[in-house]
Amino acid sequence: MTIRSRWAANAVLHAGFVVAGVVTVLLGPMLPLLIARWSMSDERAGLFFSFQFGGNLGGIATLGTLLSRRGYSAVFLVGFTCIAVGVAGLGSGSAAIGSLGTVAFGYGLGLVLSGTNLWVAEDAGSRRASAISVVNVAWGVGAIACPLLVLLAQRAHRLSLLLFGIAGLSATAAVVLATMNVEPRLARSAGEMPPGDKDSVPAKTAFALGALFLLYVGIENSVGGWAAALVKREGALPAASWEFAPMFFWAGLMIGRAAAPIVFSRVNEKKIMISGLLFSGMCIAALTRVTSLPVAAVDLSGAGLGLACLFPLLVAWMVERYGKRVRRTGNVPFALASIGGATMPWLVGFVSTQSGSLRAGIAVPAAGCLVMVGLQALLHSPATARG
Repeated sequence: MTIRSRWAANAVLHAGFVVAGVVTVLLGPMLPLLIARWSMSDERAGLFFSFQFGGNLGGIATLGTLLSRRGYSAVFLVGFTCIAVGVAGLGSGSAAIGSLGTVAFGYGLGLVLSGTNLWVAEDAGSRRASAISVVNVAWGVGAIACPLLVLLAQRAHRLSLLLFGIAGLSATAAVVLATMNVEPRLARSAGEMPPGDKDSVPAKTAFALGALFLLYVGIENSVGGWAAALVKREGALPAASWEFAPMFFWAGLMIGRAAAPIVFSRVNEKKIMISGLLFSGMCIAALTRVTSLPVAAVDLSGAGLGLACLFPLLVAWMVERYGKRVRRTGNVPFALASIGGATMPWLVGFVSTQSGSLRAGIAVPAAGCLVMVGLQALLHSPATARG
């Protein structure tokens, strides 16, 4: 790939990741609207997260085969096409079609999110942690914009137009990427891509890494997904502004990832992981007592900031450990991440329904942060860790 084509591929993929960021968190600000539209309980509404991340799991399960046989162009073509079809389906007036649409765009996200992170990790070589942070800043832009877009569309009674607009952008990304040479340079220089020897990953390390992926995505999507419903129900924000709640969380996440390249160059990676989990856990726990707009903003922003560096670190550690085998084995941690995204937000809704309080449900991701801290004992520091 020439320098010009690499620049073009980077630009389109980063733009596509903005759209993917919007779609990933779309259920969060829309959930209260869907609950009202289809008269759902919290437990039933939580199933939409399961639909999304169940589809996501299907996308990840087929990623390795599609990638090895057809390359990244096919991955992005299928992924963005499914996102377009699925988001359009969510705009229908039928709960059944909306459920199927959620599965479809979840499948597309499984291909696009995992495929893009792997593409960046392969193309960036030894700078993969910082490069993954940067592309996830683009994702954060979309995630932050999503609640505002939903708010404006809802007030203008143009929610269907918004959804079809997102679908159109996804379809455009599919067509453009399908016509480009997007194969990465694959870090071909010696030493840029770890060899990934057969016995290089101990079983307990592989278990810990997979569990961390599962819990991280479960926590992120539980907080981002239920933030709007929590503050709307508890009266922490003005009645007309509850849609803004997830923005605080995604803003903290994006700011932290924008600063990640500097942080990675100065602080030991494992210290970043542990301190981020502890800080985020405290902020999430504080959400159970949220009473005002300033408190909600601080707690949600802090939770996002604490989690910001964790996913780029997990992807970088996965590539460092599995090396050249990551195209074949990388779908396993990503699949576990999807299971976390499918189950933990539902568990929040289940606990809320059984206890009669969404505050109790929010304690689930806070506990997940503590479990992740405990898993650090099973995860050896990567060879390239600094400090």
